[in-house]
Amino acid sequence: MHRSGLKLNTYALGSVLKACCTNFMDSNQHGKALHTFSVKLGLDLDDVVATALLDMYAKTGDLVDAIQLFKLMSNQSVIIYNAMIAGFLQGETIRDEYVNEAFDLFSKMQKNGMKPSKFTFSSMLKACNAVEAFDYGKQIHAQICKRNLQSDEFIGSALIDLYFLSGSVEDGVKCFALTPKLDIVSWTSIISGYVQNRHFGCALALFYELLSSGRKPDEFIISSMLGACSNLASPRSGQQIQGYAIKTGIGKFTIIQNSQICMYAKSGDIDSAHLTFEEMDNPDVVSWSVMISSNAHHGCARKALRLFELMKGYGIAPNHITFLGVLTACSHGGLVKEGLRYFESMKKDNSMTVNVRHCACIVDLLGRAGKLVDAENFILNSGFEEDPVMWRALLSACRVYEDTVTGKRVAERVIDLDPQGSASYVLLYNIYNDAGINLPAAKIRELMNDRGVKKEPGLSWIEVGYKVHCFVVGDCSHPMSQVIYARLEQMMKRMEKLGYIEERPISSISEPKLNASTVMNYHSEKLAVTYGVLCLPASAPVRVMKNLRVCQDCHTMMKFLSRVEKREIILRDSIRFHHFREGTCSCGDYW
Repeated sequence: MHRSGLKLNTYALGSVLKACCTNFMDSNQHGKALHTFSVKLGLDLDDVVATALLDMYAKTGDLVDAIQLFKLMSNQSVIIYNAMIAGFLQGETIRDEYVNEAFDLFSKMQKNGMKPSKFTFSSMLKACNAVEAFDYGKQIHAQICKRNLQSDEFIGSALIDLYFLSGSVEDGVKCFALTPKLDIVSWTSIISGYVQNRHFGCALALFYELLSSGRKPDEFIISSMLGACSNLASPRSGQQIQGYAIKTGIGKFTIIQNSQICMYAKSGDIDSAHLTFEEMDNPDVVSWSVMISSNAHHGCARKALRLFELMKGYGIAPNHITFLGVLTACSHGGLVKEGLRYFESMKKDNSMTVNVRHCACIVDLLGRAGKLVDAENFILNSGFEEDPVMWRALLSACRVYEDTVTGKRVAERVIDLDPQGSASYVLLYNIYNDAGINLPAAKIRELMNDRGVKKEPGLSWIEVGYKVHCFVVGDCSHPMSQVIYARLEQMMKRMEKLGYIEERPISSISEPKLNASTVMNYHSEKLAVTYGVLCLPASAPVRVMKNLRVCQDCHTMMKFLSRVEKREIILRDSIRFHHFREGTCSCGDYW
C-alpha cells in the first residue's frame, strides 16, 4: 500500500500495529519501525495509533517503552488507560509491582473524572485475582453494581474467579447465576472453581448440565473434570470424560493428557498412566513431573529416578515440582544418598531456591532412615524451622522408631507452632500409646478437648458400578453391612490360619467410647476392601482410597488378605499408594 503511493491513515497503521502484537519473529522491531513512520506522518499521538503503539510495546514485553509512551500522551482517554492497565497484566505470571501499577492507574483515572469501562473493570478483577487482593476485588464489584455492568459475560467470569479463589463458593455461584449470557469462559470459571474448592461432586453435576445444554466443553473444562475425577478416585467417570475428549477431537491436547495421567495415577492405575504418557507426542515438563511424582507415590522409586534422568537426556529442564517428585521418590524408597545428592544438585546445578516442601522431603528421608538427630539438625539449619510441616515430618519418624523422648520435644514444638492442627496431637498420643505409657496419652486427649481440637475422622471409599461407597470405622449404615461383616469374619479366620495375628488393641483418640478391639477390627479400609471383594470380579483389583494414613495392623492384614483371596489390593492413604500382591506390599513395609 505504501509503495503504491497511497496515503496511510490512522486505521491502516492501527491494524498493522495490532498484527505486531502477535509476537512473531522480530515483531517488536517491525513495530518500532512503524512507530518511527507514524511520527514522520504526525500520527503518533492520534488516539487509535497511540493506543495500538502502547498495546504493541506492552504485548511484546517492552513495558519500559510502553510506560514512556503513556506519559508522553497529553490526551489520555479511557481507551489509553485501558491499554496501559492491560499492558501491566500481560503473561501467565503477573508480577506484584505491575499489579500495583495497574491499581494506581485505576485510581488515577477515576480521580481525573474518567468513567471506567467494562474492559477496565474486567482487567482490574484479573489483577485482583492475580495477587489475591480479594477485599479490593469486592470494592470493584461494588462499583460494577453501581454502574449496572454485572451482566457483562467477561466481568461475570472474572467475578466468579474472584469469589471462588477467595473460598466464597456461595458468592461465586450467585455471580454465575446472575450472568445472563453464559459463554464457555463462564462455565470454565465455575467448574474449575468447584474443583479448586474440592466440591468435586458439584463440578461433575455442572459438567453434565453443560453437556445437556448443547454447549461444547473446551480443553480447560475437560482438564478440570479429569482433575475432579482424580481427587474422587473415580476412574470410570474419568474414562467417560476421556472418551468424550477423544470423540470431540481434543483428546491429544497436552493439558488433557497431563490431567489424564494424574487421574489414572491417583485412582491407583499406574499402568494406564504410563500408557497415556507413552502415547503423548510432545510431553512437556508438566507431563514428566506428573509421571515422576506418580511413580514416587506408587512406590516405584527407581523408575521415577530413571524417568528423571531420561527427561534431562531429552533436554527438558526440571522445575520445582519435578524435584519435589524426585525427592519424594527417594524418601519413599529409602534412597538417602540419592536424595541428598539430588537436593544439592537442585541448588548448585539448577540454581533453584528450595522451598519448605523440598526441605520437608529431606526431613522425611532422614527420619524414615532412622537418622533422627540428622533430621533435627537439618530443620534447625534449613531456614524453615518455624514451619510446623518440618517438625511434623520428624514427629512421624519418632513414632516409627518409638523415640518417646525426641517425640515429646518435637511435638511440643509443632503444637506451639500450630496449636489447632490435630495431626501433631494424634502422633504424640500414638507414640505414648504404642509405648504403653497411658497417663501422658490420656492428658493429650484432655488437652485436645480443652483446646477444641478435633481429629479428622477416618474415611475410606471404593467405586463399584459407577457409584462411590464410603465407610467409617464400625460403619453399619451400608445396606450390605451384615454381609460385609460376615465376610470379614470369614476372611479373618482364614488369615489367622496363615499366621496373621491382630495387633494389640489400643484405645483410640478419636473413638474413645468404642471398644478398642472393635475399632481395630472394623477400620474403614477393612470394610471398604471387604465390600470390594464381595462385589468386584475375581480378576479385578480392589482399589480403596483413605483420607488418613493406614495403620500398621491394617497394612499387615491387607498383605495376608491379598494372599488369601489371591487378588491385588491397591490402597491409597494420605501418604502414598500400597500395592498388595501375594502377601507383599510395594512399599516394602517402608512407609
